[in-house]
Amino acid sequence: MPPAIRALIEEAGQIAAEIKALLPDLVNARRDYVRSASEEHRQNLDEVQSLAHELGERHKVVLGKLLEASGLPEELFEELDREQLPGDAENRVPRESLVSSKVEPSAWIEDYLSNSLDDLLRLVDPAWLKQDPNDEHRLVEIHGGIPLSIVRGTRRKSEFPTVHRFLQAIRVAQDFLTGHMAYDHFGGALLLPQIAQLGAKLSRLRDVKGDLDSRFAALWRGPSDTSDSVAFELLVAAGCVEKGRRLEFIPPTSTKTPDLRCHDPFPLVIECKRQRALSDYELTEEAHFVELFRRLDSSVRKRGVWGVFDLALSVDIDEANVDEVVASLVNQRLAPRPDRPLRYPWGSVAYHELPRRFSLPAPTRSYSPNMLSHVFGWNADVPEWDGLVCKVDLAGQAKVDEIMQAVGLRWGSHSDRAIRKRSWSPMNLFGDAMSQIPGGEFGIVYVAYQEGTTAKIADLRVESFKERARAWYHSASIRVPISFLIRLYPRAFGEGLPDLIESTIRYYADYADPMLFRDFPSCVFSRPEAS
Repeated sequence: MPPAIRALIEEAGQIAAEIKALLPDLVNARRDYVRSASEEHRQNLDEVQSLAHELGERHKVVLGKLLEASGLPEELFEELDREQLPGDAENRVPRESLVSSKVEPSAWIEDYLSNSLDDLLRLVDPAWLKQDPNDEHRLVEIHGGIPLSIVRGTRRKSEFPTVHRFLQAIRVAQDFLTGHMAYDHFGGALLLPQIAQLGAKLSRLRDVKGDLDSRFAALWRGPSDTSDSVAFELLVAAGCVEKGRRLEFIPPTSTKTPDLRCHDPFPLVIECKRQRALSDYELTEEAHFVELFRRLDSSVRKRGVWGVFDLALSVDIDEANVDEVVASLVNQRLAPRPDRPLRYPWGSVAYHELPRRFSLPAPTRSYSPNMLSHVFGWNADVPEWDGLVCKVDLAGQAKVDEIMQAVGLRWGSHSDRAIRKRSWSPMNLFGDAMSQIPGGEFGIVYVAYQEGTTAKIADLRVESFKERARAWYHSASIRVPISFLIRLYPRAFGEGLPDLIESTIRYYADYADPMLFRDFPSCVFSRPEAS
């Protein structure tokens, strides 16, 4: 290497070290001024910011000289920088890119779930584990003769259990490990990776200062509907420790506070927010379609009609004439080509006949992904419909090799209001997270939500977020250099094997160095993180 280039590299490294060493002073000066607004603190902030600006300009000049001396195109340097950032170098924003055939597995759940579960159980009150000894965490549809309903790729009963959420997670994990035939593979698709990661990262969490015991106990002593959020915070903390960060838990107070304080590469706080699986609108919508199916199922069974009905609504379900819709679905079997959609002012219907009784290619668990695919054409990877409600005469059998009296309703809701409501943006989560960051602080935001809807709605959600982000602002008293939007795609395959894809979109402010992404985890639910 020519001496001139070596000298420039050394000078650039020295200036970068000076900037890094100055960052704590800059953060503290900004925090002091925002909190006191005194003239003394304002002058100190001006001095530190001026020095930081001067160092930044010197660094740009040296890098410019280095680029010129190297004789290499600027694009090559930019590409080298991008290669240093975490990620798999592919555009994973579109939903169609996040499917099993395009994402390689990073680990197998069977390899570490058992040990993780054992480690977690040692920390939980045994008496608490024995409460509510019922089967509500399992697929009760097998024995209860009630329809199975899937919306946005999830089973409502799995996401809103009657038992405590953490107790559900433990019991579902035990069912998976023991091979219980009524194992809830819908809930397990996310709960199992979460349990496995929590147990596997306990040693990392012990490196976080603060009251870890209270934080961990909040998983099961706190409200059921906050357990997943606590798990998310713990996984983010463990991921930061793996990246070499020094952390401490911030004790909760009566006022809004962030979750974690990080001491390097400069002082900042971290706030984590997690969206529940289904919104109020989606829950209400699903309830309407379940009721519609009950009426459809009752009507066609009396007539000895079996098969899969397709319903695509162009109006909101609560605005549709249910009697008319059900009658149209029932009468579709009499059409010359029942499988061809017949249009109405409120939408379209189609019907695919099934025999009253027919054999499966191989024995399978009742309502397994294999069965739903073969009988009802349900794609667990990327659903083509907004929801599925179905019912099969299982005679209480947890494993079947033939199907009897199968009736299913694949539904789609395509009104403008329905699309708008289901393609909600996670911007509100970011707003809530940033409101937790105290004035004068630098902060990092982690937001997670569960995705399982159609590709169209999933992509609309990301586009909606991007559009709102361009016009969005936060308080001038805080700085959020980088943030992470974590999209979770849990689903089961085959006999119910859990499969979770975690995809993160990273955002950085115009005043931030994107290289900061290297210091913090992009993925926290999957193992290991993509490099």
